[in-house]
Amino acid sequence: MTSSPPLGSFVCRLEFRRIRPPAPVREERDGVTYFVARDYEIAYDTILYFASGAQLPISARLVGELNESVIVRDGSGHPLRRSGYVQGRSELRTADGHVIFRGRYYDSRTLQSVADDAALTPVGATLVDHHENGFGEGPYAGHAFSLGVHLIREGAGALCGSGRGQID
Repeated sequence: MTSSPPLGSFVCRLEFRRIRPPAPVREERDGVTYFVARDYEIAYDTILYFASGAQLPISARLVGELNESVIVRDGSGHPLRRSGYVQGRSELRTADGHVIFRGRYYDSRTLQSVADDAALTPVGATLVDHHENGFGEGPYAGHAFSLGVHLIREGAGALCGSGRGQID
């Protein structure tokens, strides 16, 4: 007798690790400051806690394809914050290393206050609205995965937060 993989709504806690950190390139265009980073990798390990009581330990690998942000300035031209978005590929694996979902991830809003200095030094907390979607493989073939989490990084710490998701 085989058991069915857990399905339905779940909660989890994420803490991102930088595998290949983003290396943003600063660009100045028409008096506007942009930062662009590509081809970097982050990861996390977590346990999905389903409403049914089931648990599913997973590891995720996220490859950043495009990370763009702009420096938002006040009416006098002083820099306030960096605001942007991110898109990339996601891959979720079971504890024994089998891929169960592949898809996309999106950070629909990234915010980081910056100092009014030449380097635009990040200050304070970083806020990120993170979303993942994917289609199943192996025991999850024919199923879809979605996850949303509000991430926060204090200082030089890791981006982390509690998320909610669904496997249909």
